[in-house]
Amino acid sequence: MKSRIRCAAAAFSLLLGVSQLAQAADAVTVGAAKVASPKLATTLVKIHNNYLTLVPKTAAFEVSFEHNGLSRTFTVIRPEPATTGAPVLLMLHGRNGNGEAQASLANVAAGVASSGYWAVLPLSRDNQWEDDPTASLGYDDVGYVRRILDIMGTSFGTSPARVYASGISEGGFMVQRLACQLSDRIAAFAMVAATMTGKIASVCAPTVRRPLMLVHGSSDQIVPWNGYLGVLSVDAAVTKWTQLNQCPAAQAVTQALPDSASDGTTVSLTRYPGCAGGTEVRLYRINNGGHTWPGGVIQYQPASIVGATSMDLKATTEIWNFVSPYRR
Repeated sequence: MKSRIRCAAAAFSLLLGVSQLAQAADAVTVGAAKVASPKLATTLVKIHNNYLTLVPKTAAFEVSFEHNGLSRTFTVIRPEPATTGAPVLLMLHGRNGNGEAQASLANVAAGVASSGYWAVLPLSRDNQWEDDPTASLGYDDVGYVRRILDIMGTSFGTSPARVYASGISEGGFMVQRLACQLSDRIAAFAMVAATMTGKIASVCAPTVRRPLMLVHGSSDQIVPWNGYLGVLSVDAAVTKWTQLNQCPAAQAVTQALPDSASDGTTVSLTRYPGCAGGTEVRLYRINNGGHTWPGGVIQYQPASIVGATSMDLKATTEIWNFVSPYRR
């Protein structure tokens, strides 16, 4: 009972923009909310010593706790004023990244302001995700994400039925693992610039079939379209998910999306509808696209390293439009 009271106090303090520390074995520290100025187009704030860009009607804060004997933390961008019963969009950063950089890459604050979801940005340990289910690094990242969802629902009143997960690069591979092992908690999944490792594929057995989408550049040199040692090709990863979701291959349809930007890329979408449980699998092929977040204004590396960024597709908006109709 005391733990529940402390959680409620933390949530109330968050709404007031005041930090709260629960004095318990399972203590959760909630940082003071940093609110965007309503008079400026963007407001630069600092979370975890990293800069984060907010837009009007949004706020951000950090949450810290201990899991598996390790200090863990995550960043939240929420609507301002705070809402209850809101959906949650997890966004997992790539290797050597962080949540604040991922938020800027995906321009997620604008999505929070326009669509009302709470963006949750977990932070990996030691600059890497425990995406291999056959080799433990001691992080228990699946349990870490499960704990985040517990905190979001209990402390901040978000909707447990409307939780979605997305990620880029190694964060996308981690989302693949979540789709295999945390389908009971997450309603839909999206991966950018990530396929599926053979080790994940060999043990993947979701308890519930969920909709899933992949976004991948045909000229990705970091995670090549055709795969590499121990990593499935994009086509093989899609085949794996259409098999797991029992999607009828005969119903697959491919269409070219509008070429609205002169950036040397185009986008084709292949949909696999009619899957078991009312699910769907989608593949967005970014022709000539690199290891990038489509629609992202600031990429994490120069084009000479990661390749071309397509502006024909706003990945954050497309992900939200895909996942948001689904419920757990």
